[in-house]
Amino acid sequence: MILHRLTIEDFRGVVREEVDLPPRGVLVIEGPNESGKTSLMDALEMLLEHKASSGRAEIKAASPVGRDVPVVVEAEFSVDGERMRYRKEFVRGKRTSLEFPGSARTAMAGDDAHDFVRDLLDRQVDRSLWRALRIAQDEPLGQVDAAKGMDSLRRALDAAAGGEDPTGDDSLVERVAEERNRYLTARRGEPTGDLARSESRLIEARAALSEARARHSELDAAVADHEARSAVHRARLDSLATLEKEVGRLEAAGRAVADLRGVSASADAEVDRAVAAHDAALREQRERRELIDRAMTEQRRETDLRAAAATAAERLEPAQQRARRARAELEAAEKRVIRARTRLDAARAVEEGDRRRADLEHLERLLGILTEVGDELRRKEAELAAVDVADDSVDAIRRADETLREAVIRSAASAPRVEITGEGEFRVGGEGLDASAGWTHEIVEDTVFEIGTVSLTVVPAGDTDSVRRDEQSARLRLDHLLAELGVENPTEAEERSRRAGALRAEIEALRRRRSDLLGGETADDLTARRDDLRSRVPAGTVPSGQVAEGREGGAVAEGEGDPETEYAAAEESVVRCRAEDRAASAEAETLRTEYATRIALADEAAGRHSECGEALSAARDAAPDLSLEERAGEARLRAETARGKAREAKAELDEALADAPPGLLDNARASLSSLAAEERESAAAVATSMGRVNAIGDQGRLEGVASAERELEAAERENAALWRRARAADLLHRTLAARRSEALLAYQAPFHRAVVELGSLVYGRDFDVRLGEDLTILSRRVGDVTVDYESLSGGAREQLAVIVRIACARLVGDDGVPVFLDDTMGYTDPSRRLTMGAVIAAAAATSQVIVLTCDRARFAGIGGAHTHVMQRSGADRE
Repeated sequence: MILHRLTIEDFRGVVREEVDLPPRGVLVIEGPNESGKTSLMDALEMLLEHKASSGRAEIKAASPVGRDVPVVVEAEFSVDGERMRYRKEFVRGKRTSLEFPGSARTAMAGDDAHDFVRDLLDRQVDRSLWRALRIAQDEPLGQVDAAKGMDSLRRALDAAAGGEDPTGDDSLVERVAEERNRYLTARRGEPTGDLARSESRLIEARAALSEARARHSELDAAVADHEARSAVHRARLDSLATLEKEVGRLEAAGRAVADLRGVSASADAEVDRAVAAHDAALREQRERRELIDRAMTEQRRETDLRAAAATAAERLEPAQQRARRARAELEAAEKRVIRARTRLDAARAVEEGDRRRADLEHLERLLGILTEVGDELRRKEAELAAVDVADDSVDAIRRADETLREAVIRSAASAPRVEITGEGEFRVGGEGLDASAGWTHEIVEDTVFEIGTVSLTVVPAGDTDSVRRDEQSARLRLDHLLAELGVENPTEAEERSRRAGALRAEIEALRRRRSDLLGGETADDLTARRDDLRSRVPAGTVPSGQVAEGREGGAVAEGEGDPETEYAAAEESVVRCRAEDRAASAEAETLRTEYATRIALADEAAGRHSECGEALSAARDAAPDLSLEERAGEARLRAETARGKAREAKAELDEALADAPPGLLDNARASLSSLAAEERESAAAVATSMGRVNAIGDQGRLEGVASAERELEAAERENAALWRRARAADLLHRTLAARRSEALLAYQAPFHRAVVELGSLVYGRDFDVRLGEDLTILSRRVGDVTVDYESLSGGAREQLAVIVRIACARLVGDDGVPVFLDDTMGYTDPSRRLTMGAVIAAAAATSQVIVLTCDRARFAGIGGAHTHVMQRSGADRE
């Protein structure tokens, strides 16, 4: 199919647009966004697909807003060498016409024309290829499924592979698939249709035969059931008699076990009483021995404590005498410390007075210096206030002065300069002047020169007035800023700024000095400290130096040496005496405590010894030691005798329990009850089965079995025939599918060559791709780097999509369809757009390529491309 011309009128926002297309080569349709480029593609699709009378939503949406006019789409194209002009008016009018320019064929109209074109396109144009080679702006940019549906591409690949199409146009495969699907499902190969119904009939026939045979054999089963139930009933009667005898034996044995259990319990009780008597005798014997041992222990402890108390009394007296001496020495040392402390406090009071007077003198001098610094600081601040100027004001004056100088320079450069020399008079603007003196002037406005009868008008350049106005504005700005600051010129402003900076530096230095002098305090703090020192230094106090001078001539009194040394010696003596006093007192107190403790413990031990003696005497009066031993021996013999009798009774009981356990009797009774119930049930079942045998008889069920066997035979014959046809169709379908898969593998080589040939123009000679069985690209290789298709960038996938479509168009050649590329290369970097242009141009010799773009520069690399510029914009959906 070759498209020659496309015209649309009142389609969305496009009033009218007509595009003429060359039969071969590339046409670039250029226009800004919303100018109607995509509308051209949509209009062509609507013309070929929908009737003029259609009321579909996309047709209504094509109608221009606010205008009651028909939507007109007209295309002129050739199919199989025959040219035709196809026109439709949608929404309003709803007319269809088909003409054949240059042919004697009769024109057509209405649905006849629509049906003729649709039938022609279905027969002669590969519609799958038409959709595959189109890249629409509002559709995802995917790969071309080159292995499915596109008959023209398959024929081209088969011819390039040097073979013949094994399946023609796939109609044979489709017919075989339809025949197979009559019997088997497409996905799982399960029976369907006639075969499924035959399978159901066969299953039903087998079930009917089984049922008939079951009904015929019901009598035999009933007889066998009666015999089986009778045998079960007889066996249960025998078991019931045997179990009744066993229950009687177990009950007699249970009574004997009960008697033996009473005897064993009495023997166990006697053992417990004998053991308790023996334990009591042993306990009394043990308590008697413990009482004897405790009395002897308390006697030994009293003797030891009395000896230790005597030793402590001997050590106590010397320790008490030492403590009394240490206390007397401590009291004397403490008196000496008090006298030395009094002298030291007096000396320190004199030194504190000297320090306070020195501090007072320092504060007086410091406050004087602070007063001088404060006066100087206030004077500098007042001077700064008189000359201070803001930095931004000086900067503004500086910028205004610079602007004025630049304006003066531009003004001088823009005005023409006129120089007049020679002899004689001339006039300038009506004023007479003498040329002998020479005359030079810059002309800033139209000026008339008159020399004799010659009149000369000098007109300055067109921008002179503007430059003069800029100069005047800059001058006024500078004068305004100088007046605001109160200076005559920029130099004076700079001088004031420098003077203010120097004053600020001096003020900052004075403030730092004042801060250093204050040292973190305030002047009020220093004044308060001075007043406090004045109040604490009494008037007329004599410095310590004068007191010392007064003593220089006289002798030092006894005991009036250095107070510090005397006080330190006294303190050291007190510490030593206090340590001696503490040690002596602690030793004496320890010995007193030890003595008192020994005496108290000895008295306590004597009391406990007396108590133990009295308790032992009372116990021996009640029971002598020898009688306790005899009583314990007798209790032990009685306990051993009781244990022997208990063991004999336990052995007899265990023997009886082994012959008739209690659980065995309970189980036998439960089994007897269950077996009796089962015997009654089996007796009833025997009677019921006999009644069923008598009731069934032979009711002519043999004929039913024969009829079911005939139906099963017919169903099996039909099912076998259908399965033979199904397997044959399935085998043929699988054979054709395998052959077509082989053909597709053969198609990969020519398709791969076509893609690599075009891709090498973009990526170089190291470019290669790996194709799948459906001829889609699985990965791309450039040099040594291989990347899966899905991992490629958007620009790389866009480039491969265009390359594959151009390869398909070149392979199909004259049997192809126009290739539409709507607004591509948006993700492609500028360095590769030129080579991609060469790829698109490669299809020009055999195909029609229509490129829609809002940026012609993207496709500047397409050699020999034609260009159509959209005339006006509208409400297109681009």
